[in-house]
Amino acid sequence: MKTLVLSSAVIVLFATNGWASAINNSHSNIKNLLNKTTVTTASTNLSGPSDTQTVLTTPATGEFLLTQFCGSLVTGGIRLDVTGLGGIAQTGVSGSCVSFSPGVIVPASTAITCATSAGASPGTTYFCSISGAQSAK
Repeated sequence: MKTLVLSSAVIVLFATNGWASAINNSHSNIKNLLNKTTVTTASTNLSGPSDTQTVLTTPATGEFLLTQFCGSLVTGGIRLDVTGLGGIAQTGVSGSCVSFSPGVIVPASTAITCATSAGASPGTTYFCSISGAQSAK
């Protein structure tokens, strides 16, 4: 019985050692990841009903991870569109921000636009803002 317990313990130690060596949690890997991304925010103003404005066109290289969209409170809301994906979010009358977890990946050279609804008041200025992380390549 002692031999069986001892053999089991040795097998568990070898297995645990193999799993631990496969994990690479060095500080340099985390630093490299942080050095290769930039926190990005952008905003634009919208005027009156059915106005569409480009809030950001992603750079020609890398990808943009969209994490949050905010817009003015307006009847009908403000819609966020991504070229190639269509409408991905809309603010309502009661909520002005939408968070994406873990985020929406937007390809390089892609326009992100905001649009007011037909119910927006003429002559009123509204806002739309986004935030996320831009990869270096």
